Amino acid sequence: MSWLLGLSAFLLFSIVIGHLLVALLLIVPTWRICQRAGFSGALALFHLVPVIGSFIVMGVLAFSDWPNGEAGAQRAQAGR
Repeated sequence: MSWLLGLSAFLLFSIVIGHLLVALLLIVPTWRICQRAGFSGALALFHLVPVIGSFIVMGVLAFSDWPNGEAGAQRAQAGR
C-alpha cells in the first residue's frame, strides 16, 4: 500500500514541475505583450497560479481598455 502513496507523491510532484515549466515558458512573452499594451509586466506572473492564472491574464488583456491603445490603431496611424 505504501507504493501507492509513493506513486501519488511522484505524480503530484511531476504535475507541479510540469506546471512551473509551462508557466515559465509563458511568462516571458506575456510580460512583453503586457508592457506593449501598457499594463504592468508583472501581470504575467498570474501564470504561476494553477488552473485559473492563464484565464485571468487572458481576461484582462481581452476585456479591458489598453492604456497604450489597440495595436492595429497605432499601426494605422503610423502608416499615414
